[in-house]
This record gives sequence, C-alpha cells and structure tokens, in this order.
Amino acid sequence: MQQQKQKRKAYLSDITEKQFQLIEPLVRRRRKKRGRPPAEMYEVVNGMLYVLSTGCRWRDLPHDYGVSYVTCYRQFIKWVNDGTFRKIFEELKHKADKKNILHWRNAYLDASDVKSKKGANGTAVIQENTR
Repeated sequence: MQQQKQKRKAYLSDITEKQFQLIEPLVRRRRKKRGRPPAEMYEVVNGMLYVLSTGCRWRDLPHDYGVSYVTCYRQFIKWVNDGTFRKIFEELKHKADKKNILHWRNAYLDASDVKSKKGANGTAVIQENTR
C-alpha cells in the first residue's frame, strides 16, 4: 500500500505549480539507475526561495519541505556555478517579453562607478577606509 504524501502548508516564498512548470525544463534532473531517488525539484526550488527570502541559515530550513537543507544548498551552489540561474532569468525574461508584459521603457541601468570631482580627497569621515 502506497503512503499518500501529505501536502505541507505553503510559505509566502513558495512558487505555485504553474510557476514551477515555466522553469521545470531548466532544472529537471535525470534519474540515475542506482542510488537514492532524486529529490523533488519543486521542493528544492521552494527551499532555496525560503532561505533567500528570509535570510535564514540553510540549516534552519523548515523540515516540512521534505528535502534536506544540504540538498537545497548543494543544488543552489551547482546552479550558481553552472549558470542555471542565468538561464532561468533569461527564459522568464524572454517569455514575459513574448507575452508583452515586459515594459522595456521601465528598464534602468545601474552604474556602480561614479567619478568624483577633483579635490574631494579628505571628505571621508574615516580616513583609513579611503586609502
């Protein structure tokens, strides 16, 4: 007799199943023939979003997600390193643009490099941090 999985309470950071379907092709993992069954990617993504939105430690991920914090953390690091997050961003941006819900006139560029005027030397409150 198969045990039916109980649905956990939703957190504010969770995405819906419909939202997950948009990124599922990019995050799907192949099932290995041996070893442990793969973690449910929907819960892994929601676990990542919980940690990122609350700012808690990975270790403090609630247990009712059904995936370990180690799994979420490892997958997060893997996606950062292999560019999966960038692919997700580009795919969602492309889909939003295609549906005409992305308004390019509202896009802004941010410059982190601003030249200071000549003679601004010595204006910092703490001199040691400016050298």
